[in-house]
Amino acid sequence: MKDALRLFEKDIEKMERNFDIFSVDVASFCDKVIARKRVSDDAKIDAMLRLDATLYMYLGSGSRKAERDETKKKSRIIYRAIKTIDRALGDSFLSHQDKP
Repeated sequence: MKDALRLFEKDIEKMERNFDIFSVDVASFCDKVIARKRVSDDAKIDAMLRLDATLYMYLGSGSRKAERDETKKKSRIIYRAIKTIDRALGDSFLSHQDKP
């Protein structure tokens, strides 16, 4: 599994270098992860959750509402992608995100 995560580390590190929540292409990243044939489902989910954690890592107490909303929107894209691999887990993430 560690080897599988290394495949996606470069993409995540590239996003981190010049991080701008509005320019991060989460859908493309998730599509790329899901398309990998020889990568376990657990590793795919781990890679997408790492990206999700990275998005939230860049939010700070001084973040604008637009940045918070964009982060939440991109998290939903990630959780929907996870749902294509593990329906119950994806549904769980989506339902928890909707709770106040």
